[in-house]
Amino acid sequence: MQEVGSGSGAELLSRLKREWEATPAWQWMGITFEEAEPGRVLLAMPVRPAMINSDDKTLHGGMIATLIDSAVGTALCTVYHVGKDVKGHTTTELNVSYLEGVLTPTVTVEGRVMRKGRTLVVGDATVFDSNGKRCAVGRATYMVFR
Repeated sequence: MQEVGSGSGAELLSRLKREWEATPAWQWMGITFEEAEPGRVLLAMPVRPAMINSDDKTLHGGMIATLIDSAVGTALCTVYHVGKDVKGHTTTELNVSYLEGVLTPTVTVEGRVMRKGRTLVVGDATVFDSNGKRCAVGRATYMVFR
């Protein structure tokens, strides 16, 4: 899978940080980029008290679903440059399988592009707790606007 445009991995990471880390939802959740390469990203998020279920003290599933959507969506942005190559994209399908409750102070999610089409992009993501335990997996499909 080729990154659209030229530049190093550091330039790709810098562009993604600029474009995504300033969004209000990402700022509220504290999502940051750890790594980026064509077709793959690694994001991190601190687990804050407002994100915790009151009954079992685990990370709320909606936070996990948002992380999966964010990881696949930004992995898409490593193979298409939104605003240059495409006008935009939107989630058309999101599937999440919760495997373990998250009880650690941070989580990471690795998002990958599985198929880059002209209209649809399909990707998957895996969420890990601070101990490296796989806690959730998901798949997302995006429609790309040209």
